[in-house]
Amino acid sequence: MVEKADNAPPAAPAYSEADKARARQWFKKAAECRERREYDYAIECFITGLGYWPDAVEEGHMPLRSVAVQRQQAGGKKPGFMDSLKKPMTGKDARRAMLNAEQLLSLDPQNVSYAEGMLKNAVKGGYLEAAKFVAPIVFDLLRRDKKPNVSRFQSFRGALVEGAQLASQRGESGMETWMLQQAVESIEYVAARLPGNDVIRNEVRDLAGRLTIARGKYEQADTFRESLHEAEKQKILHDSERIRQGEQTLEALIAAARAEDEANPLAAAKINAYVDVLTKPERDAEDKTAVEVLQAAYTATKNYSFKAKADDIRLRMERRKVEALQARAQKSGSEEDKQQARLAAMDYRQQTIAVFRERVEQYPTDLGHRYRLARALFETGEYDEAIPVLQVAQQDPRHRVRCQLMLGRAFFEKGGYAQAADVLSEALEKCETVDEFSKGLLYWQARSLEAAGRTEEAKAAYGKLLRQDYNYMDGDARRRSEALLKGA
Repeated sequence: MVEKADNAPPAAPAYSEADKARARQWFKKAAECRERREYDYAIECFITGLGYWPDAVEEGHMPLRSVAVQRQQAGGKKPGFMDSLKKPMTGKDARRAMLNAEQLLSLDPQNVSYAEGMLKNAVKGGYLEAAKFVAPIVFDLLRRDKKPNVSRFQSFRGALVEGAQLASQRGESGMETWMLQQAVESIEYVAARLPGNDVIRNEVRDLAGRLTIARGKYEQADTFRESLHEAEKQKILHDSERIRQGEQTLEALIAAARAEDEANPLAAAKINAYVDVLTKPERDAEDKTAVEVLQAAYTATKNYSFKAKADDIRLRMERRKVEALQARAQKSGSEEDKQQARLAAMDYRQQTIAVFRERVEQYPTDLGHRYRLARALFETGEYDEAIPVLQVAQQDPRHRVRCQLMLGRAFFEKGGYAQAADVLSEALEKCETVDEFSKGLLYWQARSLEAAGRTEEAKAAYGKLLRQDYNYMDGDARRRSEALLKGA
């Protein structure tokens, strides 16, 4: 990635294919984490990828914003004071400051200070596409105050004007016009709510004049209306990330995305944007359409990423079906409903195995896919196939403890108690914290030692577990420990 020289206006950033490839690898990891609802790690992956390609709007910033909203709806914790200190939004490194602000914003999507920090640093670093993405978010958050915060609106306009000046220096008249248009809209919004303010009225006149000049330079477009069409598309795409999104806005969003896809039927970015919009409501009708769009794209291009995305959507649909049947069975208590839920869960796991077997063949070095395959194999009791896959997947630090726990349990279920105990003991040696996974390792280590006839070691393991959680597994650990002590 080409950076600007010291004391020079930021040049238009250039990204090598290697930069983009690295970024896409991280975006792909982020999408997988999102699928597993591991939102915090998904955010980290997106931020890492954007470090290589800060202007990746459709592949990076937009899906990151969507993850942020999903995390918030799921009750995700906002960043604290110490978090903000660790992620400074000021400093000479504008790229780092922009990404720090965006990461904080992703943990608190309605925080206007973080959004402002991202915008200002995007302009400072010359990442105008990123600035264009976040500007409508800042404007929307500022408009939520009953009375306009004049100083914040002024700061917002200042960033837009600075961005317009930079775009003009680069010869990007379309970007210059867009920035000035947003600045004019923001000052007109304030002026309408603070009538009689001569300073604001003069600023409206000044900005409108600058916008007129910029329009005259924008000769590449057939008309100025064409240039504003980009702003309208940005507004519609931003609407998709709002928490309280009405059906009317959603339908407009789908229609706009469909039109973009139809105009560029084999453009991956347009296809993915259309699919993301379709799947946002998480309803079967739109999801089926998304699968059809992706399948058609895969047939035409043989680009496996389209098929992978279609498979992910199919699995989400199946998971929703399982969850609905499980909820119905729990409510009714009917054995018939319970049986239907069990069969649906089994079918879902088999489909997952098939998908990730294929995924591992396509991406043999991706340990995340191996982990998903191993987990599905373990859950279906296919331990002989699960064990070697787990042994490879545990090399991924994100899933190491989970893999080791499943590996030990797989050996236990096959009657290999000594191997299970050894695997779990090795895993416990590397555990530095006490959490549910470490307690699970300790419990199954004790069970394995007990089953292997290593009674004294089992007593010690149960004793350690009880000191951490006296009622672990609804008291099962305590009862087993007491039985061993009585039999001593």
